[in-house]
Amino acid sequence: MRLLYTVIAYSSLIIAFVSVMLAIKGMRHYYWLAAFGCYLFSFLAGFSIGRLTVGLTFIPLALAIGYTFNWIQNNVHCFLFVCSGITIGLSIVLYVEMKWVFLPFWILS
Repeated sequence: MRLLYTVIAYSSLIIAFVSVMLAIKGMRHYYWLAAFGCYLFSFLAGFSIGRLTVGLTFIPLALAIGYTFNWIQNNVHCFLFVCSGITIGLSIVLYVEMKWVFLPFWILS
């Protein structure tokens, strides 16, 4: 069972990385997949590196929201959304219990 979780965790990390690369190349809807892959990896790696990587989830999530609603028109807007994702992610990591960050998955487990 541990091997299955390891395979799922690293697969979601690879999907997140590839999705970010595709989104940077112009296919902006892949930011949603990158955010989900990063979040799933963070949950499965929650007892080691997951607490740190959950903050990174909010960067592609902020970019996905910005591009979905056409709020990002130039590089300055993109920079502002990246900074807001970093700020939200950092505050989540520092001030919110992991039980609440991973609430949908805690219910399932």
